Amino acid sequence: MSEFGIDALRGVPWPSNGLSEVPFRLYTDPEQYRLEQERIFKGPTWSFLCLATEIADPGDYVATTIGETAVIVTRDVEGQINAFPNRCVHRGNLLCLERQGNVKEIKCIYHGWTYDLTGKLTGVAFERGVKRQGGMPPEFRKDEHDLAPLKVAELAGLVFGSFGSDTPDLESYLGPQVVGGIKRVLNRRAHILGRSTQVLPNKDTYHASILHLFLTTFRINRLSMPGGIHIDESGGHHFSQAKLDYAAEDADYSARGYARTATSAWRMRRLSNRSTSMATASQCRSLRSFRA
Repeated sequence: MSEFGIDALRGVPWPSNGLSEVPFRLYTDPEQYRLEQERIFKGPTWSFLCLATEIADPGDYVATTIGETAVIVTRDVEGQINAFPNRCVHRGNLLCLERQGNVKEIKCIYHGWTYDLTGKLTGVAFERGVKRQGGMPPEFRKDEHDLAPLKVAELAGLVFGSFGSDTPDLESYLGPQVVGGIKRVLNRRAHILGRSTQVLPNKDTYHASILHLFLTTFRINRLSMPGGIHIDESGGHHFSQAKLDYAAEDADYSARGYARTATSAWRMRRLSNRSTSMATASQCRSLRSFRA
């Protein structure tokens, strides 16, 4: 608890078994939420930003978020990947309103401040005023108002970003076991077929076979399948895997009666549809014979 600070948990009774029991209040406590945004999303951590193939060409950008902070990821003219907050340094207006696109520069629609693809401020509307009236003060320097860059790293076509200046390099942060798992799956360039986004308030790993019944109904997952959860040495990262074994018996499903009714009904519908199709084909053959 010390890493979150005593003040953060003040007034929150903590049960004796702190490893498996978490006070419900921590899920909704505003102060805890603020600390998570500051220490996790803006701390020495890496967050997934986008796929490298989404910003394949110079000028491509993706607008995303890290926690509640809006972020832009770009591919500059040199082919390098950059990331910075999606907020103009002048008045905090949102810069990129679309999720994805291709641009030569990034321009704020509010007051016309312009940035290049690395986040460098390149233009300020009315910087010298109108007819030498108004404008920015003499001591104003554009190079002091660039968009704050994030640390960026790419791993197997996945682009990550971090606000923390002292964040360790990405592969050290994830650990060799997780890095190896990522490289094993993402061993070639990804081709994007579509995009689907789900917002989940919470998630754990052992709910899948209980909640997502289609996994067992259609035998995507078997209780007898080999697999497991692989955790790196720090305990901070993990991935789960299941190995398809087509020769394995599904006695566990039969013995426990999982998905038997649903599977039987699904097979009956298939048989029914097949019988209907065969009957229709037979009728057509009979009709052709009659006409002949």
